[in-house]
Formats: sequence, C-alpha cells, structure tokens
Amino acid sequence: MRTKFAIGTGVALLILIWAAESAAGNGVGADVGLKGKVHYLDKEDASLAKKMDRAAQEFKKTGKGDSYFTGYAFLSRHEFHQGNLADGSSPYLITVDEGRIKRRRAYKMTSGETTSTEEGSEIIGLVLLHKITGRATKIGDVELIDLDNTYEFEELPVYWLGQAENDDSFRYLSDAFATGEEKLRRDLLFIISSHAHPEVYDFLHGVALGNYETKVRENAIFWLGSYKDERSLIDLKEIYDRVEEPKLKKQIVFAYQMSEGKDAVKELIRIAKTEQDQKLRKDAIFWLGQKASEESVKTLKDMVSDSDEDTKVKESAVFAISQLPSDKSVPMLIDIARTNKNPKVKKQAIFWLGQKSDDAALEFFEEILLKKK
Repeated sequence: MRTKFAIGTGVALLILIWAAESAAGNGVGADVGLKGKVHYLDKEDASLAKKMDRAAQEFKKTGKGDSYFTGYAFLSRHEFHQGNLADGSSPYLITVDEGRIKRRRAYKMTSGETTSTEEGSEIIGLVLLHKITGRATKIGDVELIDLDNTYEFEELPVYWLGQAENDDSFRYLSDAFATGEEKLRRDLLFIISSHAHPEVYDFLHGVALGNYETKVRENAIFWLGSYKDERSLIDLKEIYDRVEEPKLKKQIVFAYQMSEGKDAVKELIRIAKTEQDQKLRKDAIFWLGQKASEESVKTLKDMVSDSDEDTKVKESAVFAISQLPSDKSVPMLIDIARTNKNPKVKKQAIFWLGQKSDDAALEFFEEILLKKK
C-alpha cells in the first residue's frame, strides 16, 4: 500500500465543507455504483446508529441466513483509490470468505490491482459485514471502497445508508472498536483515523495508552504518526515517555521518521542520546541517517567520536552515516577510517566506503592499498 497522508487547512477546509454539503445534498445513495442485492435506506432522516438498527430489522424479516452487509459514505481526510490496470470498467464482486470481506474483479485476471491513500480529501465508502448470533448482531469485518468504482453484491444483501455525518460515523465506529475482536480493532483504527474529525487525535492517543493488545496499540501509534503535525508529535512524545513496552517505543521512533519537521528530528536525537535500551537507540540512529539534516549529521558524528560510547552503538552510527548522500557520507567515513581509535569502527567505515561509487572513496583505497603518502 502506498501511503501519503495530509490534513487540509485554510481554503482546502472550505472546499472540503462544500464537498461534504454538496454530496449530502445530492444524496450519496442510489447513484453509487452498487449492483445485485442492494437495499437503500439512505433517504431516512435518522442517525447512523438508527439506520444500522433498521438494516438489521429489515434483514431479519427476510429470514435468509445470518450475515449481511451495510454500507455508507463519509468524508475522509485523504483520497482513497482502488483500481486494476487490466480493466477499470468491470465491477468488483463483494463476497465473504472465512468471515472476511473479499473484493475481486468479475474476471480472472487481477494483475495490477492497487489500493492507495494519497494527499487530499474526498467522500469515500465503507462496507461492514454483520453476523447475527442469537439475539446479538456483531460486526465481523470492514472494508473501505472507492466510490468511483462499481460493486456487485451477489451472495449477501447490502443495505446502503447514504452519507453519514462524520461525527455520527466516528461515534458508531468508536463504539464498535470498544466491543470488537483484535483483528477488527486493528482494521477500525485505520478507518477511524481516516475520518476528518477533531477527536481522532484523542481517540488514537487513548488507544495507544489503553489496556489493549500490543498490536492494536502499535497501530494506533502508526496512524497517529501519519498526521505528521505538531499536535501528533506532542502526543507521540507523551506516549513515549509513559509506555514501557519496547515494541511501542519502537513504533513511535518509526512514526517520528515519517515527519519532515525539525521537532521530530530533535526527538530522534533525544532518543539516540539518552535511551537506555540499545535497540531503540540503534533504531533512532538508523532513522537519523535517513534524515540527512544538519542536526542529525552532527549527532551521528559525535556518537562515533565519543570515546565512552558503546562500540555497537558506534557501528550503528557508522551505518547511518553510510546512508547519507555521498557528498556528506564519504568525507565522514574517510575521516572515521583515518582517525577513529576503535578498530571495529574503522573496519565498519572502510566496509561502507567500499560500497560507494565515489572518486574520493577510490582515492582513499588507492592510498591505503598502495601505501601512498
């Protein structure tokens, strides 16, 4: 999945509000590309939760099976695309396999199929699989859909609920998250984080610090990091300082590298310098090497030259330096190879110089191999 995330501001927000009102006025309902066993409940003036209850009632009246779909649209904070390079006109068949929603083309060839989220905002669709067990109806799976495509429901009926207010959708999915299984929770985190809604920050922050499975908390941290803004960085810093699990801290380090701001670099530097866990320090050092900013380069250089620093950490810093652009990395590696007093560190620098196609690196090897002065 290719991911590029952004939140519109200023004029962009005005455009989003207009788009939402326009779509609601036109009714994102019967004009959506749905075929097969489709039932429309989008004209009812009711909350999303009440429409969901109505869909359950309508399905139970049929007495046919124990599973059905609902679907609705909401305003996403980024664009969502699904497509197949082979044939963009053929509909997707929406089916169920072992309790999971399956989306496939009506023909056999499926090469070139892509799903991506990109910068921008738009109205997107959501399909939910419901299963009746006794008197209870539970959500079994969820799937986002690109409303530019056509979807056919041959096996199970779908009850289309129209466009939901984002606040309604956020509340409904948050409640479903609270009672869902781990896999559903992980899927819902992406969908909830896709909502253009101000409370998503607090929701993800709460999950990251909550009494949930580690994988679920990792996902919450990842999607919080996808915002790449000042508020998300403040939340990530607080979470890092409060959690103890290395896996969660590692996910926060990764989230920092997604941001291009100086504050994220400063946090990586802080972790690289002060974190007691060597593996986390190495992760921070690695991502500093991908940043190539003045602050990160200085930090890496200082770590290699620090006589009190652990050798393994120094080697990680040398590797991070090797990942910098050649105009920065080669002079630094040559200097390490010439002057560093740690033989293992010198050896590491020489190894990475050998991977460079650079005239200065070649001259260095010529000098040491031929004993030139």
